Amino acid sequence: MDLGDRKKTRWLICLALALVTIAVYWRVGGFDFVNYDDPDYVSENDVVKAGLTLHGIAWAFTHFHAGNWHPLTWISHMLDCQLFGMHAGAHHWVNVAFHMANAILLFLLLSRLTGAQWRSAIAAALFALHPLHVESVAWIAERKDVLSAFFGLLALLAYARYVAESKIKNQKSKMWLIWTVVLFASGLMAKPMLVTLPFVMLLLDVWPLQRVENSGWRSFFTKPFGKLAFEKWPLFLLAAASCVVTFFAQKTGGAVVGMEHLPFGARVANAVTAYFDYVLKAFWPVHLAVFYPLSHEQSMGHLALAVVCLAVISIAAIAVMKRWPFLLVGWLWFLGTLVPVIGLVQVGSQAMADRYTYIPFIGLFIAVVWGISECVRFSKGARTLAAASAVAVVVICAALTISQLRYWRNSLALFTRALEVTRGNAPANNNLGTALAAAGEKGEALAYYQKAVDIDPNNAHYQNNLATALARADQPEEAIQHYLAAERIDPHFAAVYSNLGQMFSAQRQFDAAVTNFNEAIRLDPHDANLRFNAGLVLVKAGRTNDAVTQFTEAVRLKPSFAEARFQLGRLLFFQGQFPAAIEQLTEAAKLRPDYALAQFYLSAALAQTGHFDEATSIGNEALASAQRSGPTSLIPRLQEALEFYKAHRPLLQKPGDANQ
Repeated sequence: MDLGDRKKTRWLICLALALVTIAVYWRVGGFDFVNYDDPDYVSENDVVKAGLTLHGIAWAFTHFHAGNWHPLTWISHMLDCQLFGMHAGAHHWVNVAFHMANAILLFLLLSRLTGAQWRSAIAAALFALHPLHVESVAWIAERKDVLSAFFGLLALLAYARYVAESKIKNQKSKMWLIWTVVLFASGLMAKPMLVTLPFVMLLLDVWPLQRVENSGWRSFFTKPFGKLAFEKWPLFLLAAASCVVTFFAQKTGGAVVGMEHLPFGARVANAVTAYFDYVLKAFWPVHLAVFYPLSHEQSMGHLALAVVCLAVISIAAIAVMKRWPFLLVGWLWFLGTLVPVIGLVQVGSQAMADRYTYIPFIGLFIAVVWGISECVRFSKGARTLAAASAVAVVVICAALTISQLRYWRNSLALFTRALEVTRGNAPANNNLGTALAAAGEKGEALAYYQKAVDIDPNNAHYQNNLATALARADQPEEAIQHYLAAERIDPHFAAVYSNLGQMFSAQRQFDAAVTNFNEAIRLDPHDANLRFNAGLVLVKAGRTNDAVTQFTEAVRLKPSFAEARFQLGRLLFFQGQFPAAIEQLTEAAKLRPDYALAQFYLSAALAQTGHFDEATSIGNEALASAQRSGPTSLIPRLQEALEFYKAHRPLLQKPGDANQ
């Protein structure tokens, strides 16, 4: 095949990868946000929902929100909100676009490194269509997977170009090395799991770049290999810095599990069985779930089988390295890139996760595809059978991916499926309860929250959610007991104190309510909603000056908070601070054009300052808003107020009556 035909074939393969990825993932455009991480990342994150702003960019680089530091991921979500608002399907499609690009980049990388176009195409197709990658693509919060892989694959392509240029001593090689560093740093700022990429480059130096002599496993312990490792010191420095920042971020977020809760021996056992289970799922991808609960007691039979199988594969790959170096390179790629998430440093309570395979499975695909190709290369019949089998496997993967996708359409489907294929899954019970509560199925939600607490009674979030469900079911005493249990488990859980404050306020125990809100604010002083709720309780308690302080802070923290501006403006109105009230109520009415109550008080404040024409105009707008969307009880008051304004008389209110 001449060069022109190879280029044409290459671009046709790229087009085919793009089309098949789009065809398989087409349905995600109709999917919703799910209630697992998506609220933290997008759907309930006010900074992200505000779109791409200077404040948001600064926040992305300076905060450890959700226990992570990945500013480029945050910025990508902000850009989505800027372009598409809260249309979940569009956010999903951006993930698909990155996944499609990654499949193409992987093909281009492998074909450039090895010259084997069809093998590279099969590996890239497996990457694009393997069902374990559904989680990384169909989960909006896992944008960090597809985005970091995008930068990681670009970094590997830049590195391949650097090696090619350096072999002919071209001065451009330094530029390509700089690009490698920049792209690697960008990948780390999307997801720090990419820290192992310099080790992948070292593996590629052995095969297929052949920058060291292939002397079997000894190749990794030669002086030339050491020089190649030193060559990458900027990359290793970035990786080390990312590890430190990530550990600190996750420790600060309370995600790191201490040794007292999970001893090192249990971590090693789980890591070994997780590696084995990942290999099984690569070849038999069934019973997939969004969460696999961690078991503190491993089955000895399962562990022994895992040890034996992993050892046999490793020994075999080492034994044939001189002849088939791609087997060991692919196997070490798989093992090595999983190290950050294999659980030796346990983050969260999952035993493993499908999303963790997004980059590691590339190593397995390389080992399998190149291994089979070498086995059949001397027999035309075997090659034909292998090619047909490869097509069949790709088609099966596509079918399984389409099947797995249906569980990601919403939270109800996702966590119902997780409970079908796992046991003792507290997070799935909890999140299914949340999904049911959002759907108005409060009784069913309460049952699932109770199951989550029964499985893991020492989780403050589960106790808090059960308490909230009990409160909605008019069981206040039981609710308070579970809130108090959550407080004992995690004394730094601000939401628990806020919820207790709401409970005590409903029981008119205002002193206890205010005490709990004060503690919540001390723990989380930057939560505008918390400040707002505290203000409402302070109004009920008759402490209007303190309420003004909390509403003012809520507005400062969240300038687009229309309800907080209304409550602040209303209190300022009753305190006789009419110009300040007009300012807040005007903004509230701008933020919510049909906000009849805000328009009513704004018209009253304008009348109090003698601006009767403006008061009449705003009053008419308020009347129209109330007639369109309520509250209908406001209509008679508005009609009365408009009569006063026509007579150039303010509609007087009782001095200091802030509860009207």
